[in-house]
Amino acid sequence: MSLFVYQALDGRGRLKNGEIEALSEREARMQLKAQGLILRRLNALAQAAPHEGKRPVRGLGQAETVTFLQQLATLLDAGMPLVDVLGSIAEGMETRRSMRAIAFLRQQVVEGSSLAVAMERQGFDDTVCNMVAAGEETGQLDAVAARLAELLEHRQQLNQDILSAVLYPLIITLFGVVVMVFLLTVVVPQVAGVFARAGGHLPWLTQMLITLSGWLRAHGIWLLLALFLIGTLYRVMMRQARVQMARDRALLMLPAVGRLLRKIETARYARTLGMLLSGGVPVLSAMYIAAQSVALLPVRQAVMNARDSLREGESLAGKLAQSGYIPHLAVRMIAVGEQSGKLDSMLLRIAESYETESSRNLKRLVTVLEPLLVMAMAVMVGTLAMAILLPIMEMNELVR
Repeated sequence: MSLFVYQALDGRGRLKNGEIEALSEREARMQLKAQGLILRRLNALAQAAPHEGKRPVRGLGQAETVTFLQQLATLLDAGMPLVDVLGSIAEGMETRRSMRAIAFLRQQVVEGSSLAVAMERQGFDDTVCNMVAAGEETGQLDAVAARLAELLEHRQQLNQDILSAVLYPLIITLFGVVVMVFLLTVVVPQVAGVFARAGGHLPWLTQMLITLSGWLRAHGIWLLLALFLIGTLYRVMMRQARVQMARDRALLMLPAVGRLLRKIETARYARTLGMLLSGGVPVLSAMYIAAQSVALLPVRQAVMNARDSLREGESLAGKLAQSGYIPHLAVRMIAVGEQSGKLDSMLLRIAESYETESSRNLKRLVTVLEPLLVMAMAVMVGTLAMAILLPIMEMNELVR
């Protein structure tokens, strides 16, 4: 199915603009005529874009891209023509936005564009577009689409593991902070009023708690404003490559976290590069695209330097070893892959190994953080409770 935009006059002579889906322009004209409309203008959606180079509709999300590639691989392997495949996929999309996106791809292919170029206009990832282009050139688009779907699934799984490891401790920490702020700003002032009316000497822990509560009530708004300004300043500073490089280097130097981050980045780079090479993308182009998948700037700079060295005839493994950011075992396996001529399969094996290890280490980290955070919250709440109970116990002794 293709999407067309039209301008027509209805039976009362009023101007009407709209969209219509049809297999061809002729069928679109027939549908509009059957509705009693007098057609003035009809354009395919790709031709109706306001500016060349801008995509007329939003692209697909990550999950939708995986589904699209899986269906593309299955239908092409069954022997269907590409145009029919795209039409069938568009009809099966669940949302109107995704259906329009695939219809745009089909319309571009019908007009003579390659699928890779159409996907690039639609805003697909560079890795996806380059592998699709390689698949079209080699005549193995079905196999490339299947490998791409696998690549994106692995990437989503790794990102989900990282998000799960970070999200749970973050939720516990935020909840603990909110509870403590509530107790200090609402509960403690009421208790402090009771102690003030009773008179007597308060323990030092209670005095500190009352002082902290008063400070939060008096300056809490300024504290929130300062935190907001710090967050805004951090976001602005992170736009500078020099500052982001310093932050990433500091993260990589952390004892346990740095080692985990190096493994995650190695797995991501190896998976992308291995998929690109197995899809027929030239080595230098594949290395440039794979470098863009690396999040930490020092590691990205290291793999880009390795690409420049490879262009000059040096070994990829040797330059990666000099950077110090790629684990030693991965460098050894890359060297073996270069010597045996099976670098793509060796990179995929590296990615599989480090993805499994990173996922296992993330789960261990969460397992260790959970009791530590619970203990920290217990200590904070226990300290607050003790600061309130100590003067009450002293008051009971005085009464006796």
